[in-house]
Amino acid sequence: MQIDPRAAEFMNVFSAWPEYFKNYHEGLGTTYERFILHDYFRQIADRYRVSSLIEVPSFGMTGISGINSLWWSAAGITPTVLDNDRDRLQKIAAVWQELNLPINLQFYENESVLPFADGQFDLSWNFAALWLAADLDSFLAELSRITSKVIFICVPNNKGIGYRMRAKGLPGRMNGFNLDWIEPQLFIPKLEKMNWQVWKKGYLDIPPWPDIAMKKEDMLRRAGLGFLVREKQPAESGQDSGRLTIVDYFNGTNPDLEKQILRYGFLEKAPWPIPKYWGHHRYFILERV
Repeated sequence: MQIDPRAAEFMNVFSAWPEYFKNYHEGLGTTYERFILHDYFRQIADRYRVSSLIEVPSFGMTGISGINSLWWSAAGITPTVLDNDRDRLQKIAAVWQELNLPINLQFYENESVLPFADGQFDLSWNFAALWLAADLDSFLAELSRITSKVIFICVPNNKGIGYRMRAKGLPGRMNGFNLDWIEPQLFIPKLEKMNWQVWKKGYLDIPPWPDIAMKKEDMLRRAGLGFLVREKQPAESGQDSGRLTIVDYFNGTNPDLEKQILRYGFLEKAPWPIPKYWGHHRYFILERV
């Protein structure tokens, strides 16, 4: 069966994950969204007094897989992180070992049957990963069952200009991905029926570059704006001056990286309707009724 070239191009974004473990250069866009998540983690940690959490699925889009929960580990709360690819899980483990931060990594075959007790985790969350669920209803039911306080879900903004340019006309389901699953009007009512209510929602990851499937510094250089992304690495780090990854922030070789990256964050508080059409992701923080 011939695959739609646009669908193949979309899927290639996900199949490229091994390359990021060979070279930690994640690019400006991925590094930016990781730092933006930290502010939401702080809000959740403070409001719900989180002492345990699970990230499932851990694999969502680009960048080094399985490291979105680094902030929690650095804050003294060991995350449980699940992945359904054994090879990827080994690579994820190697990154965490390199950083010397605690983590509970586990393999799972089916997100519809998670091997945890009822209410075992204060927080469950995932980032741009919901569309990988094989069965949305059963996965959300499991997420609800194992979570006692708060669910944090981030999905690609399917109303955004960049997303619509990339995904318009693509089939809802293709090769294990279900684009329909990221529609909030689908998954939020399901969680509400399980006695969850939205405490806070909105748009995050609203940088000055469009939501396109390529490294943003490459895009800016092609547009003649490469001077905007000339980041400096510490001379003693020994890292490639072109490498941009949150790993270097957590291993101490680039402690100023967060400050450097967040200077691009001036649109995060932009007035309506900029977030709706320019934001790369939507977020939902749900608490038990």
